[in-house]
Amino acid sequence: MSQPIDKQRARHILIVGGLALAAFVLAVTVSVLDARRGWQPVMEGPVFTAWTEQASAVAEIEVTHGEDRFTVVRSGNVWVMPSRDNYPVRADIIAGLDGLLSGLAYSGVRTADPAKYTALGLAEPGESGGGARLVVRDVDGAVLVEMLAGETRGRTMYFRLPGEPHSFAADLADGTSAAALTQSADQWLDLGFLELGRTSIARVRIQPETGPAYTLERPARSARNFALREPAGWTPITAGAGNGPAGSLGRIRFRDVRLTERLTGAIVGSHTAETFEGLEVTLDIIAQGETRWARIRTRALTDDAAQAAALLAEQSEGWAYLLSDLALDRLLRPLGEIADPRAGGPDAP
Repeated sequence: MSQPIDKQRARHILIVGGLALAAFVLAVTVSVLDARRGWQPVMEGPVFTAWTEQASAVAEIEVTHGEDRFTVVRSGNVWVMPSRDNYPVRADIIAGLDGLLSGLAYSGVRTADPAKYTALGLAEPGESGGGARLVVRDVDGAVLVEMLAGETRGRTMYFRLPGEPHSFAADLADGTSAAALTQSADQWLDLGFLELGRTSIARVRIQPETGPAYTLERPARSARNFALREPAGWTPITAGAGNGPAGSLGRIRFRDVRLTERLTGAIVGSHTAETFEGLEVTLDIIAQGETRWARIRTRALTDDAAQAAALLAEQSEGWAYLLSDLALDRLLRPLGEIADPRAGGPDAP
């Protein structure tokens, strides 16, 4: 009788021992997994340690944020945007990006939980709480830098790196900014170069899309309002009615750019401004479907204006610039919106 009892006891001990071992293995596994989840790498120093050596090899920069995705490439000593017919990119944008990458330094490790990325602006581009993806490549297409940039709070920027579950915080170097990564493609282009200054404009000739052409003029910089000089037979609605259209080229920012040769529409109006210094700038307005584009022509009326005319021509020749509705309204405002015809006048309707 004792032998069967001993075998039962042994079997019971083996079962209990097996269960205890399984529980121990499970506990160890859970502890390891918990430790892995809570583990954070120690990160310090520059984020992109090789950037100084790599910068000269950069040939392409790709930026994606929201629904916007564009690429700029190096062409000789300048950067251009292929999607805008290789129009030059602002040099200060490239310099700012170089400063960002060379000066970015780790300041801490943040969440590895994808559900919490949104709070730091580190979700995928286009998603709620999405960041901006930057990819920098060399001439062979090899990736030199890639990161997803999130929110910037003070001098701290949050970001993620490819293959890294954790997100990170980094300090921006003094004088640097991450603004370039959230700017749209048109903001990377110098589309605000035409700025004559309102006080410099002496005379304006406007040919609207509809109605008669007219000329606005003032005798000196100190004069507050532009007077209607032509055509005869019209009286301004108010003393300053012509100031809006006359001051259009004081400062204007275009919306987009493309090669003029790609436009197939006709010229539907023009706006010519003449400055007190003797610089004449004409915008020929071209209809392209429902949009309006400006082709710029310059002329020096005095020797003093020769350099300014040449520089403006060099920058704008061969290009056409997209106008916003507001800019178009000011540039080609019909005469009937700023003046009334006098009864019996020679040009009265």
